[in-house]
Amino acid sequence: MDTAITWLISFFLVVTTAFAAITSVITNSTDQAQAVATSNQRLIDDNESSFKLVSLTEGVAQTRLDLVLTNDGRRTLDDFDDWVVTVRYDQSSGGETYVFPVFATALADNPWTAHSFWIDYNVSTAEAIDPGMLNVHEELEIRMQLNPIIESAIYLVVTLTSPTGITESITLQAA
Repeated sequence: MDTAITWLISFFLVVTTAFAAITSVITNSTDQAQAVATSNQRLIDDNESSFKLVSLTEGVAQTRLDLVLTNDGRRTLDDFDDWVVTVRYDQSSGGETYVFPVFATALADNPWTAHSFWIDYNVSTAEAIDPGMLNVHEELEIRMQLNPIIESAIYLVVTLTSPTGITESITLQAA
């Protein structure tokens, strides 16, 4: 009888341990599957986000740049605080100049502002839905005032990167 009780206790310990191990494996597999699904969703979101720089013009005394970009993706773009803008140009007086404007609500030397939102920039049709957000097929005019002043007849490159990692560049020769 003692052998039967010992065997019964051992059997239940083995079965309980097996169930605990199986449950652990299933839980870990579920967590891994969830992590992969989250990663895939991020990739899909990033691929659906897209913009294109369509024009760059210089303004008064060659210090102001107006950059127009179009949202040609499938997602609304916003969170302009997290966007990265880089401007590179060569100065005959000081060599290569890099400016890293940060987002601001007012125009000053070296920050950039989301100046205007458009349905169509070329025909001056202002946006009507979700002010302050770059919806699909809308256009955004970014304005920045650079210091040091851009000399004439030099090339400058403006690069814009969204928080999702989408990057576009445009080149302009200063007049």
